[in-house]
Amino acid sequence: MDRTPIEKHVRSDASVVIRPLPKVVFFYMTWLASLGCALGEGALLPHELGLLWCGVFIFNLIVVSFDFSEDRSLVVILFLGVLGFVLMHWGLLDLVEKWMVEVRPEMNGHFYWAMFSSFSVIFAFVWLHTRVNYWEFKTHEIIHRYGFFGKVKRYRPELVRWDKLMPDVLERILLGTGTMILSTPQEAHPILLEHVVGIGRKDNQIAAILGQNTARAGGGTLKPHRRF
Repeated sequence: MDRTPIEKHVRSDASVVIRPLPKVVFFYMTWLASLGCALGEGALLPHELGLLWCGVFIFNLIVVSFDFSEDRSLVVILFLGVLGFVLMHWGLLDLVEKWMVEVRPEMNGHFYWAMFSSFSVIFAFVWLHTRVNYWEFKTHEIIHRYGFFGKVKRYRPELVRWDKLMPDVLERILLGTGTMILSTPQEAHPILLEHVVGIGRKDNQIAAILGQNTARAGGGTLKPHRRF
């Protein structure tokens, strides 16, 4: 029997591991900014470090608080452009600049180290959680492993439909994350795997593995479903 191109490149024991993440991972920018400000104390004035840290933190809050779809992102860019034009037309840029200069948030090194340590502990627990709660896609089965005692759920690949969604532009830029939606008659409701890092590459790997499973089934009777 002829071998398909997928079968030539994917071993029968190949697998893809998917580890959903909580949205707190996007605070990695504040985590790094805290470390940078703690190490950079003395290189810049306290209020300059404070402005830098606050700017990163506020941007982080915006990222995790709102979903920036492509349409919404375009609206925000247009709004900022119009706002900038209005400020320039009415000569208000100097007033805004003066206000920003007068804002002098100052935090000492202890604050930055405390924030860096706090986020480090949180990220350590997130990493630990992803070690005991993840999905594994194989040619003959899909496995959900969860819990510290190794609980396992198994799904038949031919009954699973998976959809890849990347609705948030900022999240896509910052970590290349997206959401996978698994639908199967074995579950009453769709399964959401949120904030999957490198979702484009993972999606292609899953398509290759489940595509191999399709070829082995013969006659094209078992086909994995994808939607983009």
